[in-house]
Amino acid sequence: MDRPTVAVGCLIVSDNKVLLVKRKNPPNEGLWAIPGGKVEYGETIEDALKREIKEETGLEIAVGELISVVQIIAEGYHYVILDFECKPVGGILSAASDASAAEYIPFNKLKEIKTTKTTYEMLERYIKGEKPPYIITQISK
Repeated sequence: MDRPTVAVGCLIVSDNKVLLVKRKNPPNEGLWAIPGGKVEYGETIEDALKREIKEETGLEIAVGELISVVQIIAEGYHYVILDFECKPVGGILSAASDASAAEYIPFNKLKEIKTTKTTYEMLERYIKGEKPPYIITQISK
């Protein structure tokens, strides 16, 4: 890969719970994360968010403000992920696509599940009330 891959993520919070999906495929297989995925060629950020969230959770969303920019750099792997706060506006919650589960997890239960490092850092900062957008970098070579 000679250029970073652009991806999007969707933060949906309701009643001190966050919508997370359990990843079904590598590289984060078995870990919980906010739903999202790659932006396809010719697709807008907003359209990518709506498509990915519908594919993974069955929900239709309204896209809100930018909440974080995540940079993940490893050997042969470079992602730049734009995470947005979103609101569900339709659909029925059900895991699909590359998600084996989709659930609203209470904030006070986040330490009991295995999340991706970047999801955990973003949620920790969000829960503490830090002003977004957050810049989150994970480098492992």
